[in-house]
Amino acid sequence: MIEQFLQVQREAYNRALEEIESGRKRTHWMWYIFPQIKGLGFSMNSIFYSIKDAEEAKEYLEHPLLGPRLREISYALLALKTDNPSDVFGSTDTMKLRSCMTLFDYVESKSVFDKVLMKFFGGKRDEMTLKILADQSSPINNLLIERLKTTDNKLLNKRSLVLIGAICGDIIGSWYEFCSTKRLDFELFTDQSRFTDDTVCSIAVADALMNGNDFVGKLKYWCRKYPKAGYGGNFNWWFRQDNPQPYNSWGNGSAMRVSAVGALAKSTEETLALAEKSAIVSHNHPEAIKGAQATALAIYVALHGSSKKEIKAQIENRFGYDLNRKYADIQPRYTVDVSCQGSVPEAIVAFLESYDYESAVRLAVAYGGDSDTQAAITGGIAAAYYGEIPDYILKECLSRLPLDIKELIAKLN
Repeated sequence: MIEQFLQVQREAYNRALEEIESGRKRTHWMWYIFPQIKGLGFSMNSIFYSIKDAEEAKEYLEHPLLGPRLREISYALLALKTDNPSDVFGSTDTMKLRSCMTLFDYVESKSVFDKVLMKFFGGKRDEMTLKILADQSSPINNLLIERLKTTDNKLLNKRSLVLIGAICGDIIGSWYEFCSTKRLDFELFTDQSRFTDDTVCSIAVADALMNGNDFVGKLKYWCRKYPKAGYGGNFNWWFRQDNPQPYNSWGNGSAMRVSAVGALAKSTEETLALAEKSAIVSHNHPEAIKGAQATALAIYVALHGSSKKEIKAQIENRFGYDLNRKYADIQPRYTVDVSCQGSVPEAIVAFLESYDYESAVRLAVAYGGDSDTQAAITGGIAAAYYGEIPDYILKECLSRLPLDIKELIAKLN
């Protein structure tokens, strides 16, 4: 979708061209005059005015107005006497220029974009842009989908499905964390839908479980690798410390990252023990431990064939959550609540009243609360119970994940 560029360039393009021809950018227009590949930034503008993939970049260049404009302003750069891009853009926008030129050179080689890269950057491409493009073209997306289609009630592939179920919930709910909705017919994916801290922390816990249960080490590694994924303030401080200590949090961060525990544990006792261990490294309040254990146990028993009635009874009896409440009674008055005690029971109710994976995630998001986290919790349980995620959701979510995260998901197989 490139229509957003047409509207904003109506007022900004001529001004941008004038500034480039004068040799100095003076106003703010970089994102929508020199667009970049999606995934490089996390601000509203960087996401909204980004190019989804190589095919959308081709569409941009083939557009009768946008393509000629990008070439024209790129040729204007070549006409400048300076070959120092910081003279024109400053340091931050210089990086954006190289990203943009790398993207469009990728789809139209040996053109003006290559010449700009040669003039200003000695021909050096932006490595992150090339990595994202390579990740998108990786065959691992189709491989994962094919593996998950052949579950045949084998626990092995369903384990990956649980983790992906939580991640898809996170991606679907990500936009609605900022623009909450009470509608069940909301758009599943927008240009702003992306993986957030729920995904990164879920991957970290999965990595820890497969490599010695070093929850602190893996959380630090993955969160530092993706430092702009939208972490809460206390946790953002926590993972940057050399020797982080728990800070008595009762937040739902302990529950949103625990899906792999329910997927990989071999017994109820191990599920509860591992859920607690994964939580207490940061979230050591009793309510946070309870939220993690309840989520992991719901996944574990769903994965092992329990009915919704049995799942409900287990969670109520062990943790005292009131799951007799009806979604229709909770949802109209529900608002954002990031505590485990105020969000995990509601996420489980959304699962209990669903009829398939998509309906479960829709119910979680339409609470109008902490949508990405609650959808991640509900999504993991729903994937375990229903044993499938629709292809159109899987493909869209996998296309929004970097290769290293997809490779770790594949290792669960």
